[in-house]
Parts: sequence; C-alpha cells; structure tokens
Amino acid sequence: MSEIFGNLSQSTNEIKTHTVDFTSLLPSGGTVTAGTATHTPPGGGTTVAVTCAITSPYVYVTVGPLATLGVNYVDVQATFNDGDISTARLIVDVFYPSVAARSGMVDIITELRGMTEASADDYVVVNQGYWSDKQLQDILDKHAWLLDNEPLTLVPTRKSGGYEYKDYYIGRGNIEKTTGGTAIFKVLDTTGTSVSSALYSVDYNVGKITFATDQVTAVIYNVTCAAYDLNAAAAEVWRKKVSHYASAYDFSSDNHSVKREQLFTHARDQMNYYLGLSGDGVNCISLGRADDIY
Repeated sequence: MSEIFGNLSQSTNEIKTHTVDFTSLLPSGGTVTAGTATHTPPGGGTTVAVTCAITSPYVYVTVGPLATLGVNYVDVQATFNDGDISTARLIVDVFYPSVAARSGMVDIITELRGMTEASADDYVVVNQGYWSDKQLQDILDKHAWLLDNEPLTLVPTRKSGGYEYKDYYIGRGNIEKTTGGTAIFKVLDTTGTSVSSALYSVDYNVGKITFATDQVTAVIYNVTCAAYDLNAAAAEVWRKKVSHYASAYDFSSDNHSVKREQLFTHARDQMNYYLGLSGDGVNCISLGRADDIY
C-alpha cells in the first residue's frame, strides 16, 4: 500500500521536517515500529541523506538542504508491528533558492520591512511566497553604493584645552555590518592595511566610526563597505506590490461592498512617496549664466 503527498515546498538551503501520517494504511490496532526514507533528486542532481523519527502512527522525515532546483521525491517506508510494510512518496518542490540573507543585513532588512509592510507571507506567486529576507536583500543589492577604499571624514570634538580626534564619518548610512566579513566592511590606514575592529566601534545606521582612543595626529583612514538606499529599495518593493494588486477590483454583493482597489492605490502612493525620497527620484538644481548682470 502507498500514498502520495504533494505540494510540499522548500528552498535550497532549508532543512524541513515533514510529517507522514500512516493512519489510513494501518490495520486495526496496528502501530508503526520503524521507518526509513530515500531521496531521489531531479535529473543530474545530488542525492542527500534523509532521517526519520517514529511516533506511531507518524513518521517524521527531515529533508535538506536540497541543492537541486526542481521536483524532488522522498520515498518513506514504514514497517508495522505485524511485519507489513507500506510506503509514502513526498513530492517536494525546490523552486526557489536560499531564503536567508547575509548576517550583516538583518537590521537593514528589518527596517525595509517596516517601510513596506512586507511580511514573510504577504502573498504567493506560482507557489513562491513574498517576502523572504533573501528577496528583500536582492532588491537592496540593486540599490547599493559600494565604497572601495573611500576616505573617511574626520570630525574633531571640542574638549577642555583643545580637541580630540575619535569620530569619523562614512558619508552614507544604512551600512552592511562587519559580521559579513572583512570583504564587506573594513577600515584601512594610508598604507592599505586593515585596522583591527577592536580599536573602533561602528554606528552602521548613521555611518559613523568611533575610535576608542584619541587619534591625536588626525590620522587619515579609508573605508571599504556597502551602503544602501533604503528609500529606493522601498519604492521597488511597493512597485512590485502595485503589479500584484493590479488585478484587485471592487465588488458588491447584496449589502456587502469590498473596495479591493484601495490596495492598488495605497501601494502606488507609497511607491511614489519613497521614490521621491530616494536617490532615484527627480532632483532640481538652479542654473545660471556666467554673463548675468545683477
């Protein structure tokens, strides 16, 4: 006897435990005493080990990570107390890559979620939910300023008898944290040597680096990092929501009226609002002629 379980979804880096209920296959009074499972990947894919745990009548199957995109099959074999064996096939769609973001992006993504009302299960398109951390990170990466060995601005602080030199500014905020590694964030001296992170602290939101000790001689430092235009990213998220809500329409039934079009209008207004605040928005400057006489 066998059953097929479909419509299970998983990303490439996830490890999920799926529950297989053998109740309908068990004889009266029977129990599941053992279970095994094997994985069959899409053509050309890599087979992975699958683990099972038994709490009759359930077999808990832990699968992943599944590196190959496409339809993966997991065949679960349950042994009953009377020696009978039944199987169940899990159909696992691995149709989207990693949902996790880089560790240094957590705070920036959290801020973007707040600006865009983007929950992890906002809506679904072709079985793919929106918005995962990785999806938001991909949008942020399109609106990044990549600074490579850029000079920091030293701002002295007044103190009794003179000044102290501790505060340096990057010139941009919303910086990816150094937890992403030195390839993501590092402070360098004039020789190009990385400065130990133990010597300074960073306000990643503001883009401020503060040294623990006075850099008395006004030392010049540079920085390599990534800064993000949150407003531009928010405008793009809302733009995608506008596309999704384009099919929303108003309808009435008896004394009941639903104004679904407001979803579209709200998303469009938010898109335009954040676009105007972003670096992608329209800017105006004054032009003058050199021969103007006042």
